[in-house]
Amino acid sequence: MIDVGLLVSIAIVLTVPAVFVRPWPPAAMEAGVLDTALGALGIGLAVGRLTALAIDDPGSLTNLSDVMIIRSGVEFWPGLIAGLAWLTFRARREGVSVSVRLAALAPPGLIAWACFEATCLLRDGCPGPTSAIGLRPDGLVTRMFPVGLAVAVAAVAGAFVLDRLHRRGHQSLQVAVLAVMTVAAIRSVASIWLPHIGDGLTRQHRASIAGLAVSIAALVVVRVRRQGAAPLVDIG
Repeated sequence: MIDVGLLVSIAIVLTVPAVFVRPWPPAAMEAGVLDTALGALGIGLAVGRLTALAIDDPGSLTNLSDVMIIRSGVEFWPGLIAGLAWLTFRARREGVSVSVRLAALAPPGLIAWACFEATCLLRDGCPGPTSAIGLRPDGLVTRMFPVGLAVAVAAVAGAFVLDRLHRRGHQSLQVAVLAVMTVAAIRSVASIWLPHIGDGLTRQHRASIAGLAVSIAALVVVRVRRQGAAPLVDIG
């Protein structure tokens, strides 16, 4: 059976950033957003899916049909790391600054993520906590606050801020790290209200908190190194 909702979601994710987002600087990806990021997206999905199966059901790794069912679960952070590794490899191979390319891809990347979260309306009805004002997911009789839509709004706002920072001369490496921090922060907060089994933190929630901590530490290191490298000024 063809998952029409998922297919439409993927089409929107691929189309909207490529058509409506103009990365800065343009020289960072002369081939365009889609051509530059498509390989990273494919590798990220593959690694994220295989990681999810390795954790939850290792026996399924030998069954191609099980591997292909993306809706059954994809580990976000392993996939993101794999995608970033591929982008780093491509940038170095093409003679482009890695930090500049990653910073240029940050806004369209966040927009793509926002598109996927917003299209939860086409897939599972945007689950969340029970709310008097909200949507009613398929198969349920109670309304829920659409966490996916809130995540999409936050991701678009983050993309706008990061794009402004980069265009105004903010250091590319800091923008790239801030992008990871933004994703980790949004996912960490959103995970509080997403439905899950049990009272403790989910594996995905813990991974997002860890990603937030690592990205904050990385930002501190980047800023300290930049300040240490700044030329001294003789004030007499």
